Amino acid sequence: MKKLLTVLVLSILFVSFSSSNSQAQFRLKVGPQVGLNFNIGTGSDFDNTYTGFGALIGGQVDMNFTPVLGLIANMQFYDNRYCSYAEDHTTGNGIPYTMTNSLNLAYFMIEPLFKVSLPNSNFFFFIGPAIGFPVESTNELKLSGDVTFDNGTKKIKESMQDTNARFELKLGSGVDINLGGVYLTPQLSFGYGLTNIVENSEAKILTIQLMTTVKFNVL
Repeated sequence: MKKLLTVLVLSILFVSFSSSNSQAQFRLKVGPQVGLNFNIGTGSDFDNTYTGFGALIGGQVDMNFTPVLGLIANMQFYDNRYCSYAEDHTTGNGIPYTMTNSLNLAYFMIEPLFKVSLPNSNFFFFIGPAIGFPVESTNELKLSGDVTFDNGTKKIKESMQDTNARFELKLGSGVDINLGGVYLTPQLSFGYGLTNIVENSEAKILTIQLMTTVKFNVL
């Protein structure tokens, strides 16, 4: 991970210096965004690998200070990091069943990201921190088959206690597709969770994110 970051930073510096003779040219675009997350639960408190999909909705402010250097500010009002694991079991009476443990996590995310555009190209890269404030955090156990929990139900759902704010390092790339003054911008990124889901645990969420922004010129 450290080697990857070193290579990325050196690449950014190289592109920045190679474009140092470019004139400052401030540009501002804003627009809504939607996306899909593929989430992976990792850490010693996960007995197995938890995976799942979640949606996001929000907005983006895209600022270019030069043709190469800029800043992206994402604000996602609902960013879901759902993940689950299903395991097959058999009762003492030989009845097979499946137990699914699901974590439904959603955050209000703020992401200030450093942006580097390739010279004479619509492609760009971004890297930076992301912070999320929990808006939803539940844990659900669900049974399938001819078995129930002690209370006679097949599902138990409860709120997770002591949920942490989410901090992650995010990096990715995208491309601006000009549709005549309106820009369609697909982006692919990876978010490395730096904080545990809840206090006093060893469980984090890693996320591969695909999202699309529709941006409009402001300046």
